[in-house]
Amino acid sequence: MPSLLWDHASIKGIVLVALFLFIAISVRAQVNYATRDTTYRNAVEDALLALKKGDCKRCSAQYERAFLVSQKSALSTLRAATCAYQCGQIEQARAYVKRAVSLDWGACEDIWGKPADYPEIASLRSSPLAADLIRHVDERKIAQGRNPDLERQLQRIFEADQAIRLRIDTVGRQYGFNSSEAKAIWAEMRQIDSLTLPQIEAIIQQHGYPGKRLVGEEQSITAWLVIQHSNLATQERYFPLMQQAAERGDVPKSNLALLDDRIRVFRGQNSVMAPRCVMALMVIQLDFIPLTMS
Repeated sequence: MPSLLWDHASIKGIVLVALFLFIAISVRAQVNYATRDTTYRNAVEDALLALKKGDCKRCSAQYERAFLVSQKSALSTLRAATCAYQCGQIEQARAYVKRAVSLDWGACEDIWGKPADYPEIASLRSSPLAADLIRHVDERKIAQGRNPDLERQLQRIFEADQAIRLRIDTVGRQYGFNSSEAKAIWAEMRQIDSLTLPQIEAIIQQHGYPGKRLVGEEQSITAWLVIQHSNLATQERYFPLMQQAAERGDVPKSNLALLDDRIRVFRGQNSVMAPRCVMALMVIQLDFIPLTMS
């Protein structure tokens, strides 16, 4: 029985490659230094160790020493802000936060969105300075024509869409997708879908397709995802808009291909994705629809 998560089942190979690349990039980001200078490297390593031990004075002193050599790392600068905040040096911490965003606001946003990966900055994350970081990042996005508030709205929609599907996937694997345990979650999923689709339609009516240029790469697929999980009439209605968005680079063409394939299956046609996708996941129905190889 296949998974109900749209990406993990229907394009498993693509996701595995993407996951591998993500891990590789993440590891590289953690082990690379802003400079090969040994004074810098020794200082930031000692500073991080001191931060983890709760020694904010030594941590701050070592980061100050490192930054005399180079200050190009947003992560190290956020860690330095954490040390300063823990030592009560609020204005210094505020300056470091602003500096980190100016160095690489994208990295700051990524770090901020992964608290489990960066537990050492937890005190900064829960401090009043968190609002400063978000405000500085938002300013950078707005300067590039992006809409941070819309991004956050789409993020909430994305999480709602995927969380319920993760639940039905987990329960379905354990008890069966037509089990009594699963049926209640199916009903909840339909309820959530009935709420997220009108939100997406309202966004489209106001902004057009919320693509990469408006909401960034990560949230550029949220509207597509909700439409992908809708009924045939909705998919057909928004397909031309999705085509236009794909042509201008606002949504990946691979996502458009998956929507096209979903429409074909709903119409009773063969799936052109069948060699790569053994089963079409018709998540708005209670049954799975096997595909015929084309």
